[in-house]
Amino acid sequence: IIFLFFILLSQTGAVAGLRAEELMTVRTALKDIFPQATQIVPEALTLTPAQIQTIETKARIERNPFSEQEFRVHIAKNGSGVIGYAFEDTVKGKWGPIDYLLGIDQNGKVIKVIVLSYQERRGRPTAKPRFLKQFINKTTEDPLRLRKDINGISGATVSSQAITEGVRKLLNIFEEVYKIPA
Repeated sequence: IIFLFFILLSQTGAVAGLRAEELMTVRTALKDIFPQATQIVPEALTLTPAQIQTIETKARIERNPFSEQEFRVHIAKNGSGVIGYAFEDTVKGKWGPIDYLLGIDQNGKVIKVIVLSYQERRGRPTAKPRFLKQFINKTTEDPLRLRKDINGISGATVSSQAITEGVRKLLNIFEEVYKIPA
């Protein structure tokens, strides 16, 4: 009886937050991050085990270790060359996966973070600009830690932590693979 009741509730939409909610497509997010781009070239980036170890150490990965060696990267260009990179990633929120896109300029600074989809109940505010704008202009030189330079969302600590660690990981991937030494 309880099982039938649950099915009835889920079919009527009374059990909110159990399905993934798509907020934005990758294509739309890329246009938002790089409005000045004349070309965006997708690339499959495969990291070696040595690179993964280096990145995990530098990024201080605790909660969301690498589950994949391959990442989807979008290289934004205009007439003057590369203007930035956007990394697609998925982290584990409390209730399910959070898919997001991280835009980084050619110097390794965060341009923007956009949550593409999630399966969260209480972590929904992590997709809002109020939380995500804290990452703008951050680099690997910043702590990128909750309660240090990033304020988490009350009641959504797991999701806040997952996105923060994900951004820290991707910034370190950028630095390991794409950043040109000064």
